[in-house]
Amino acid sequence: MMKILPFDTISTDAHLLHQLQQNDAQALASLMGKYYQDLYNYAAKFTRDDGLIKDCIQEIFISLWQKRQTAPAILALRYYLLRAVKNKVLKALYRNGQKGYPFDLPDEYDFSAEFSVERLIIEKQISEEKAEKLKRALALLSKRQQEVIYLKFYQYLDQGQIAEQMDISRQSVYNLLHEAIQKIRSVWTSESMAR
Repeated sequence: MMKILPFDTISTDAHLLHQLQQNDAQALASLMGKYYQDLYNYAAKFTRDDGLIKDCIQEIFISLWQKRQTAPAILALRYYLLRAVKNKVLKALYRNGQKGYPFDLPDEYDFSAEFSVERLIIEKQISEEKAEKLKRALALLSKRQQEVIYLKFYQYLDQGQIAEQMDISRQSVYNLLHEAIQKIRSVWTSESMAR
C-alpha cells in the first residue's frame, strides 16, 4: 500500500516557500531540516562520497535562497529538490571523471539502493521474515528498477515526476514499475511455495 503525502505537507511547503520569498531565513532552515535527510539518502544512491553529497545539498539550499523570489513558483518541492540533488551529484561525478552524467546515462548506471527494511516494518507493520523476503526480492531488481521503486514508494513521486527525474519516458516508467513488481511477485511466490 502506497503512502499518500498529506495535504498539510503540501500546504506547509507552500507556506515555507512564501516565507522564504519574504526573506525569512528561518523558513530556509525549516526546509533544510525537513528535506536534508531525504536528499542525503537519495544522493547516497549515486555515490558514497559523504563530502560531495553534503556540498551538493548545501549548494542546492544556497541556490534556493539566492532565487527565493521565484521560489513560490515551485509546485512540487520534494520533486524539485530530489531532481536538483541528482543533477548536482551526477554533474560533480562527471567533473571528477566518474561515470554517471545525466545526458547519456546507460540503462544500468550506478544507482545503489539499500532499501530500509526497518522503515517498511514500521510503516507497513509486516513481520521481519516478510521484510527479509522483500529485501531479497528487491536486491534482484536491476539498478533502474530499484530506482523507480525507490522514487515511487519511498519518495512518493508520480510517474511523470519519475520520468523527468530519471530522464526517461512515462511509458518506460510504467514498464520498469510493471517489470519490477512482476519480478517481486515472482520471487515472493516462489519462496512461499518452497516452504
